[in-house]
Amino acid sequence: MRKIFFNSRGLRAGWRLLIFAGIFVGLEFLAGWIVPKVFHPKERPDLNPVSFISGELRTLVQALVATWIMAHIEHRQLRNYGIPVRNAFGRDFWVGLAWGMASTTALVGLIAGFGGYRIAGFAIHGSTLWYFLGLWIIANLLIGFTEEILFRAYLLATLADGIGFWAAAILLSAGFGALHYFLKPHERWEDFASTALLGLLGCLTLRRTGSLAFMIGFHAAFDFANLFVWSGQNAGTYAFGHLLETRWQGPQWLTGGMLGPEASWMALWWSRSCLGSLIDVIVTRNSHSEFFGPCVG
Repeated sequence: MRKIFFNSRGLRAGWRLLIFAGIFVGLEFLAGWIVPKVFHPKERPDLNPVSFISGELRTLVQALVATWIMAHIEHRQLRNYGIPVRNAFGRDFWVGLAWGMASTTALVGLIAGFGGYRIAGFAIHGSTLWYFLGLWIIANLLIGFTEEILFRAYLLATLADGIGFWAAAILLSAGFGALHYFLKPHERWEDFASTALLGLLGCLTLRRTGSLAFMIGFHAAFDFANLFVWSGQNAGTYAFGHLLETRWQGPQWLTGGMLGPEASWMALWWSRSCLGSLIDVIVTRNSHSEFFGPCVG
């Protein structure tokens, strides 16, 4: 019976993942009961930065608390799961930020080069511009921190301990793409594929650097440039308070259609051509294999 629950390294990875999921779901139910009673949140339009801030902050707290509890159970620290506690805004973060902004800009530039994108002017001006600029910076930073810590910290480290890094990275990346595909409206296979590839990029950079800092910056800037700066659609909607009035014209394979540029075939081409260079040029180091070591029982 003991072998069902334990191996030579302690509690088996599958049971630890179930405990983590149970804690996270329990915190979700608790937050869903407390938050409406205490804060009385208002209903807001789709892709509203305030909604993103409140929702992502709530999920981030839940993910950190669940990871902190598991770290105490396993006698480890948050950094052992790749969470950048002391250097969250260090060099890797800013390099990732630059790559994320440059990647979306290059992607939109490719679409524009084929006649699929045109800027008609500014959508907001003056104090309104600065107001939404600040909100969208905060919102996308929280998106970067939340999604990377939730999907590629404890889950990746523990699953890799059970089935190996490469299998865990592929499985979690496919799951990351599947969540976007099945839970967002108007989804197509192109968005599933590009999202899964970005998830795989996150796993690989974490393996190389031992920290999620690079990918947090990349993820935040990639979404910020897409939603606010270049003002693309996401799930059939433009971001509330986006910067530019834009014209997206041409076939879906070029513009991404209602899903925005990340569902363009250009995004798939970019992912294949740029993934290797990101790893080689920016984060090629000795792999932090201790990150994927067994838990201390």
